[in-house]
Amino acid sequence: MYLERVLSAVRALVARELVKRGYSVNETAKILRLTPAAVSMYLSGKRGGNLVDKLEKDERVMSVVRSHCDVIEDIVKRGGGESVDLTEIAKIVTGIITQKKTDVTIEEVIRGRIKIEQETATRAMTFSYKSRNPLVRSLFMQIAADSLRHAEILTAILDYLTGRLKADDLDISSDELETLAGEEYSMREGIAELYNMGDPIVRALILSIELDEQKHYQLVKSLQIAARR
Repeated sequence: MYLERVLSAVRALVARELVKRGYSVNETAKILRLTPAAVSMYLSGKRGGNLVDKLEKDERVMSVVRSHCDVIEDIVKRGGGESVDLTEIAKIVTGIITQKKTDVTIEEVIRGRIKIEQETATRAMTFSYKSRNPLVRSLFMQIAADSLRHAEILTAILDYLTGRLKADDLDISSDELETLAGEEYSMREGIAELYNMGDPIVRALILSIELDEQKHYQLVKSLQIAARR
């Protein structure tokens, strides 16, 4: 399957990036849950295929890879035992490389996405009203809220790109962001026990919270990198 090819190539890119940052083959293998032999094959080009070279030339892809390696490094420094899920990174990369090139402008693409997000929010809210199960309603209301938030973020980006919005400095120190990142990291650790609940809808809600915390942590770490520049 195509996603598996991309995942293999992403493993190679992440392994190369970590080694470039000073991690040994054994350390990289431990971080990525691979054998040292597998990492060596990724580094030598025996695994990952020709797609690795193609992705390495795509700055959009490499930006995603480097960003996630920043997060991996921070987790390692904190002594965390888990690694970032490369499957999710592979899905993002797949979306990047399969996106059809057209003559439409970035502004048009963003406007189209805003419209889709707003339509999705409306549909999810409708589903939440139809269900009598309060847990199911919570799930659909979260989807609706997320879609509306996405539309709001995209609108701000559009305003920035068209000059209607000025983006100033962060005005937040790296130390302040580090404190917030620590709190987000702690919340991700604490919620794991809740997976013992048997109800699949409850587990889905817990998963949605955990994914949000993981996203918040990565966002704060990205801001911290920006604050240091």
